[in-house]
Amino acid sequence: MSSTRSPRRGGNSEGGLPPRRRVRPAVVAALVVAVTATTVPAIWIITRDDVAVKQAAAAQPAPTPQPRKPKETSFWSKGTGVKATQHSDRAPVELGMRFTAAQSGWVTGVRFYKAQGDRGRHAGSLWDASGHRLARVTFAGESPSGWQEARFASPVRLNAKQIYTVSYHSTNGTYVGTKGFGPARSGPLTMAPRNAGVFGYGDSAFPRQSNPKGYNYWVDVIFRWRHHVPPGTTKSPEPSVIPDPDETPIPSEKPSPSRTGTPGPSISIDPDPDETPRPSSTSTTSTGPDPTETPSRTPSPGRTGTPGPSTSASAEPTETPSPSETPSPSRTPRPTKTPTPSSVPTTSASPTPSKTPSPSRTADPTPTATRSSTPRPSLSPEPTLTSDPGGGGCAGYPTPACTGVPPGTKLTAKTLNEDGAAYRVSTPGTVLNGVHITGDLLVHADDVLIKNSQIDGRVINADGPRTYRFTITDSTVGPAKGCQTLPGIGQDKYTALRVHIRGHGDGFRASGDNIVIRDSYVNLCSNPGDHSDGIQTYNTGKGLIIDHNTIDQRHATDITAPIFLVDKQIVDATITNNLVMGGTYSIQLRNGRGELIMRGNKLVNKSWVYGPVEADCAKIKWADNSLVTIDDDYRITSTVGPLNCNG
Repeated sequence: MSSTRSPRRGGNSEGGLPPRRRVRPAVVAALVVAVTATTVPAIWIITRDDVAVKQAAAAQPAPTPQPRKPKETSFWSKGTGVKATQHSDRAPVELGMRFTAAQSGWVTGVRFYKAQGDRGRHAGSLWDASGHRLARVTFAGESPSGWQEARFASPVRLNAKQIYTVSYHSTNGTYVGTKGFGPARSGPLTMAPRNAGVFGYGDSAFPRQSNPKGYNYWVDVIFRWRHHVPPGTTKSPEPSVIPDPDETPIPSEKPSPSRTGTPGPSISIDPDPDETPRPSSTSTTSTGPDPTETPSRTPSPGRTGTPGPSTSASAEPTETPSPSETPSPSRTPRPTKTPTPSSVPTTSASPTPSKTPSPSRTADPTPTATRSSTPRPSLSPEPTLTSDPGGGGCAGYPTPACTGVPPGTKLTAKTLNEDGAAYRVSTPGTVLNGVHITGDLLVHADDVLIKNSQIDGRVINADGPRTYRFTITDSTVGPAKGCQTLPGIGQDKYTALRVHIRGHGDGFRASGDNIVIRDSYVNLCSNPGDHSDGIQTYNTGKGLIIDHNTIDQRHATDITAPIFLVDKQIVDATITNNLVMGGTYSIQLRNGRGELIMRGNKLVNKSWVYGPVEADCAKIKWADNSLVTIDDDYRITSTVGPLNCNG
């Protein structure tokens, strides 16, 4: 490209002009050509004998960088021909592929190559490394054979350099497979170098087995990603997720208690961020995930003697300061954490205490029964657990009426700025007050405060291996209808106060140090194949506090426990004054170390499937826990007796 600087005029050391000389027409023509190649406007004054040059005073605007649109890729296209051996195992089978992505992005759907004669329904799934199902979709409108595709109801965010599994389930066990298949690559995607092809017989579940001959079962993932635009450049508009006819409608949420006689939050649309920066501090890095212990599934039907696989051992919009915060409607302060039993009926619409039909239960323990005389740790005086001085509270145990977005709050809709599926915060100290986010909220900066807000997806503070501190108060997390398998809030270094979580299979994920969950309400749901938990530890660290929450799992069917704390990394956990109900074993606390306190909790009598408690009782400071009955508004109507640790 021609220089944008004005040509230097020649001269001697005294600054005088050189002798004038004539310029031939050919030279003038060449200069005219050179003028048209310049990138800065210039005024050329051409005379018959010489040339004088002056640069125009007006500067040309800097060129606008080409916007970077999200890219979508998969290992194979719909037109890829597949020549593979067909197998017919005559038994239901889950077939999958393990893969990783070099950079974070979103999985939008699943493909698989259908064998001739493979009849029946097919469902696609996405799993994390520990076997948690992240998303599920049923295929519709299938062709007799060849590639089939289905899109998830919502894109699922994947972290870079983590192992995931994409799979599909065949009800009659007919599929194609190619042995000795080498690892494939496409964009940032790479098949796992070893045991990429996996399978499992029986109902749809995480496929763990692999064939030593290195089979590929022709399952594919649809992955979307985008390079982050360098700071100072313009970001392209985010495309919306295009609905796909193959998506399966998500079941509606079971009824939950609702506020009565009070208008809900109103929503206005404001595409511009209105976040208030706060003082920030340095972030830290979390450790990598470890597999989480989950209950064993019912044995699946064995395979028949057929020749199948043999088993072997972006840059974000500028965040501008917002005006002074609008005071939130005040709530009645909570006078005490121990509610007064009451049997006064109310008129609010809420679920009944009766639980969803479940597998047969074992005999209910006698409330007064005691465990063996194994000595337990002595119980120190109860620590003072103060509530957030800036908020209100619940007169009794938390319900939807005293958690979540306060009644009358005006919400401003935020434009999703991360692949049309999430809103990403990258400025430390940001305050989100009174906003409505129609997808996930990605907290990728420290000391973020979320208050009086509604997030229809989940709140995530992990960006690859790094996590960020945040606080969320008086906010609602989860969709009003449907059920998302993934946790509502995670991963570590967060405080949650008066939060209402709905429409999630898992409520809170505890995956590190310094987590406080208090005065919150969780109403759980489940999808087929889920292991629903109210609060689940996953590579948890030190200082977990779970105080004065209501966790209702009675309306979920694919369940583990309202309180599921079984991680070997747990050090010092305090679980106090909670009201819980549902689950296989409602309260599970195992494998922890340090000071483990379980005190003052209420468990709804006979709401479990197998039993009330499964715990390492000798390690736990266990006191003042009891079995109770409640009314439709979660008010205790009677105390059945003490809840003893019989784990």
